[in-house]
Amino acid sequence: MLTQRLGSSTQLDPKFFGEFLETVKARPGSCDEVWFATCYGFPPLETHAETAEILKNHAAALREIGVRVSLQISNSIGHGQYMSARDCSGLVYDGSPVQNIVGPDGTVSRYTFCWSDPVMRDYIREEMKLYCEAIKPHTIWIDDDLRPGNHKPVQYGCFCDSCIERFNKRFNHTFTREQLAHEINYGEIAVREEWIEYLKSTLSDFTYFVYTVIHEYSPETRPGLQIGWPGGYTGNGNAYIYEAMYRATGFNPKSRPGGGAYSDNNPYDMLHKADWIAWQNSHLPELVDEIRPEIENLPDVRYGKTIAGTCYETTLYLASGANAMSYAMLMNDYESMEWHGEMLSAFAAHRPYWLRLASVSSRTCGGGLKLFAGKSMYKRKLVPGDQPFSWTSEPVTGVTSSLRGLGIPVCFDGKNNPVYIIRPELAALYTDEEIEYLLARPVVTDGYTMEYLVSRGYGDAFSASVMRCGTEQLSERYTDHAVNSGMTGNRRWSQSFYIKEGCTLTDRSGKTEALGIYTTANPKLEPLFDSEELPFGIATAIVHTDRGGRWAVFGHSMWNRVVSSDRRLQILSAADYISNNRMPALLETPIPSAVYPREDSEGRTVSVSVLNRTIGASGLLRLRIRRPALPDDRRKLLFMAQGQPEQHLPFTRDGDDLIVDLPSLAPWTLGTVFLDL
Repeated sequence: MLTQRLGSSTQLDPKFFGEFLETVKARPGSCDEVWFATCYGFPPLETHAETAEILKNHAAALREIGVRVSLQISNSIGHGQYMSARDCSGLVYDGSPVQNIVGPDGTVSRYTFCWSDPVMRDYIREEMKLYCEAIKPHTIWIDDDLRPGNHKPVQYGCFCDSCIERFNKRFNHTFTREQLAHEINYGEIAVREEWIEYLKSTLSDFTYFVYTVIHEYSPETRPGLQIGWPGGYTGNGNAYIYEAMYRATGFNPKSRPGGGAYSDNNPYDMLHKADWIAWQNSHLPELVDEIRPEIENLPDVRYGKTIAGTCYETTLYLASGANAMSYAMLMNDYESMEWHGEMLSAFAAHRPYWLRLASVSSRTCGGGLKLFAGKSMYKRKLVPGDQPFSWTSEPVTGVTSSLRGLGIPVCFDGKNNPVYIIRPELAALYTDEEIEYLLARPVVTDGYTMEYLVSRGYGDAFSASVMRCGTEQLSERYTDHAVNSGMTGNRRWSQSFYIKEGCTLTDRSGKTEALGIYTTANPKLEPLFDSEELPFGIATAIVHTDRGGRWAVFGHSMWNRVVSSDRRLQILSAADYISNNRMPALLETPIPSAVYPREDSEGRTVSVSVLNRTIGASGLLRLRIRRPALPDDRRKLLFMAQGQPEQHLPFTRDGDDLIVDLPSLAPWTLGTVFLDL
């Protein structure tokens, strides 16, 4: 299901709309749905009425050619200062009774409104009545201004007098604005939790109000949320918004995650965005039945996002968990419809492949290394030097970007006994219960993380001790451990040119399994330990825990994309080893890549997508697939890729594993092996 969003200008331009209609008609399969948009800004209701009447006729024309019609609420409570460029005179004028959103320091956002304000709600009721009665949209998507923060010049709200009064009354406090802001940040965590509960309950109430109005005037309209943040300021995720939508309409809500990658000048940006989207998706409640990320090509020009870049981005998101797609590529008319038509033709050509990917994503989860992000990050205490509200940050996607680029499968939503990855900035946010949980499971991490956990009192839980050390004159020599058996290089690794510090490990129980030891080429370098065998300690090891877990701990340069083939293989093999071969797919060809396995509810591998992230053709790619969801009568695997015809590939068996050679992939394109069709 491919959706095109039209902008407030293009959707009203009869010439543009007519050309768009003919372009879609001539390219079956390129566009399934169009989202119209309410007026940007807050104009008088008469303006909304005129817009709704025009869109009514356009909706009829789209439905006549089989294209579904939905609607985006361009602004609910308002995006912030940039809305000043739009007509906002329906709510923003001298003497307006509307309550603006207010920041913790008293700053007022003139073009954003408190979500509990009755004047703003009355405006939205009349606005929704006009559009619902005119268009009867299939889905109404509320835009990503439905959030309590990032409404320039207010970053965190709402601290208006009315909100503070309601909060104090609800929780029996007497805080002033200044006192409340201080308590939320530096006081008892209980007050912060109360504030989050207040934000969630009032935002939930507002969402429920909007969709009960919509349901009143258009009972068959589904709810959807356009979102670009997972909800650090309101705790863990945004389930409360989706639940309010469901209560108001009785329909399963839809989600449109997004954020960034407006051009393809750096194709790696989309890999980062795919992880950001996956992080948002991992918070979704079971109620959500559609994940339709946004692809924004703003300002919709040839020299921003190319046709090939847009197709790559679409394939990437579908391969990593989405089951539909939305595009902001026709919101401006800077380029000819002929060029837009070329892009739509490319969509139609990709459609069979994309449908397969969407079908798999609808019934699977990710596989491989799973980021372990605590559920209580927002409860962390601020220490001297921390900025107010820094507890709202969620340091997650940087953890995955390095490993992802090495062709090591990484996910946020794995459910089948995953291998976990953690870094110090995340470990510092774990509760004791979360640490205890991890100590009983396979974990890939670095020495700094282990050092931090030792400082938390967990030193006796590990079979090794840890200490910081300089690495400028050290290198790692790989041992003969089974993890290193596939190495082909000179059996050593160092990045001392870039990284001057790391950690060294020392076995303290006889259980630690050394994968690499520190050595030096400088005979005059003073040893760290009084040991002929290990004068500088262990560089990389399998560390056992007293809860039965096995941790692969890398003492130096763990989170880097620029590594040797042997180093990449060591990380991948160590993760596989500590989990008893739980990695669902291993790309055995050493090439810069990204690998996206999908697993069913029984932990079987349903598909594996591979991205060639180089500037040249990949050549043949050998892929090992674990626990394949393969029917007994299948003798070949279906393979689909960007720019290639559908193929059926032979495979061989290595025990329970499948070995398949994938055809060469063009630069920055994906190919997928499907197993359970």
